[in-house]
Amino acid sequence: MSSAPLSRNQHAVDAGIDHITLSVGDARARAAEFVDRYGFEVIAAGDTPEFTAVAVRQRDVVLLLLEGRTDEHPATLYTARHGDGVSDIALSVDAPDPTVLEAFGDVTHTFVSRPAGEPWSLPGITPVPAADRAPAGGATAPARSHLLRVDHVAVCLETGELDRTVEFYARVLGWRVVFEEDIHVGAQAMQSKVVQSPGGGVTLTLLQPMSGAVPGQIDDFLKKHGGSGVQHLAFAVPDVVDAVADLGTAGVRFLATPDSYYENLDERLGGSGHPVAELRKYSVLADRDHDGELFQIFTRSEHPRRTLFMEIIERRGATTFGSNNIRKLYEAVERQDKA
Repeated sequence: MSSAPLSRNQHAVDAGIDHITLSVGDARARAAEFVDRYGFEVIAAGDTPEFTAVAVRQRDVVLLLLEGRTDEHPATLYTARHGDGVSDIALSVDAPDPTVLEAFGDVTHTFVSRPAGEPWSLPGITPVPAADRAPAGGATAPARSHLLRVDHVAVCLETGELDRTVEFYARVLGWRVVFEEDIHVGAQAMQSKVVQSPGGGVTLTLLQPMSGAVPGQIDDFLKKHGGSGVQHLAFAVPDVVDAVADLGTAGVRFLATPDSYYENLDERLGGSGHPVAELRKYSVLADRDHDGELFQIFTRSEHPRRTLFMEIIERRGATTFGSNNIRKLYEAVERQDKA
């Protein structure tokens, strides 16, 4: 898929993410998981000779599960190469010009112009009336609604691609770097830069392995995924403890955090907005930056390749991404992979 030249419409992408497309092998089954486990609602669907699609929504989060029905369909090609995963991050624009832009790996940006108040739809995908929006998986008691928006999208890049990707977002879309750091986990190391749209509506955390370091989790993702791609989607919630308790009951599995992490946590943070006992009970990680606190937890990857997973995050003023917790995340992922 080739990219088209952009007119100066940088201001138009500030509306944020219109939807995120996951190319999958079974659209209905994956939609049912998001409905039953995360509390999404089916808002649109489509069946054509080329594809099957189901769109699910929760507040400002719209996910499009797309299944190719021909060997040549982009979703079929994507899943053959990477398995189920994020193939497109659609951006809201004032006018849909250009239609599609290559971003990184096999991930694209589709530009969508959507009149305010109009039911969500795309070509071949029509709105589902509210009266017909039964849970896709038939669950009698799916998870309650907790997700507010996509906080950020985490992207793993091949070594040497970070600066080129940052330059692309700056030159083509007018986005800027809002945070950067080198992260060391023992002998492993990675570089991170966070790019954000001018109005802050879209945030991508870009990660690449550091040249010369011992191969680590980013290298592992790149190998299993088959190149650069989206590692996880981070969903913002108003109360992480309440959300994790409910999502866990609905069947979402989270990475465990060792009890030793919580020793002296209050002293390290200078007090926490959630009782440490509750954070420990649900394995929630906590961090503080110059602007405030954040609380986060990562799901166990249900992907056969152990690649894509989700993050649940609550911000209380914090504007960074919990880099002090990266070591704990990597240790937990390694334990998962050995299980």
